[in-house]
Amino acid sequence: MSFTEKIYRDEDVDLGVLKGKTVGIIGYGSQGYAQANNLRDSGVDVIIGAGDRRFHSGWDKAEKDGFTVMSIEDAVKKSDVVHILLQDPAQPEVYYSSVHANLKKGQTLSFAHGFAILYGTIKPPKDVDVVLFVPNGPGPVVRQKYLNGSGIYGCVAVDQDVTGKAAEIALAIAKGVGSTRVGTILMSFQHETEGDNFEEQVLYGGAIHLMRGIYKVMTENGYPKSFAYAKAIRSIRSIIDDIDEVGIEAYLTGRASRTCEFAVRTSGPRVVNYDEIQKIFEETERGEFAKRWLLEFSQGMPVLNRMRRTWQDSDMEATGIEFRKRFGLS
Repeated sequence: MSFTEKIYRDEDVDLGVLKGKTVGIIGYGSQGYAQANNLRDSGVDVIIGAGDRRFHSGWDKAEKDGFTVMSIEDAVKKSDVVHILLQDPAQPEVYYSSVHANLKKGQTLSFAHGFAILYGTIKPPKDVDVVLFVPNGPGPVVRQKYLNGSGIYGCVAVDQDVTGKAAEIALAIAKGVGSTRVGTILMSFQHETEGDNFEEQVLYGGAIHLMRGIYKVMTENGYPKSFAYAKAIRSIRSIIDDIDEVGIEAYLTGRASRTCEFAVRTSGPRVVNYDEIQKIFEETERGEFAKRWLLEFSQGMPVLNRMRRTWQDSDMEATGIEFRKRFGLS
């Protein structure tokens, strides 16, 4: 079976559509750092829009990295492409206080996640292009892959196309960041946003709680804490790259032990609740996850902060600190 979607690679995309244009990166966190540096290294004119330097460290970091840094308002005014790389719940306040009134007809407003557009917390003017570019990985990986001469799979989407060139500009951003080196696809804001939300709930959430479950059961049954921690966390590192390289079945039949293969195939399904996965998918597509998260953020994240405190003080986290001191990171 072959993919039916169009996969855009370097030879399919013209970086020249950004020639003579200025890309204003709004926010200089993990993704802001990676994408700004990659774009600049690709020959794109990049400036940084940052919050008050008295309260936000991004200004000084970007300036140290050699970028022209200015207020968000000024960056929007001076940019042809405004690429917002802020946390989802923080975007609306910044957008309406500093971005919206400074947008000009024909500008491109770009995001790295479709949350604010899909759920309507940001409603751009009708005379600007609205696009999306998402590299499928954290900022440090996006940067390192680029420096290694590679890239990371990405996707682009178009919500508004008033110039007729919205897709070209989004793809050019992807090329500048390095994603078309390996492949970038065109998709919808809805699929990107809710696919990402679904993945984080099920894959990341499930995997981390499985790790905690393994540690808890093993230590409660007398296993040494360092051994339980290694089995809960470090062991997974030994298989992820192999699976990514050759696929699940090739890994199980060709690289795993027969004991491991039998364990995976027979016991693995017992710890996965497929009904709950389907429920989470449906909740996500109904906007229920977004609603819960926006409400939580608007109230100062009391539940999230309480969870942080609980787990920061947990025995597993204390063991992890000691484990990394004793056994290193490799």
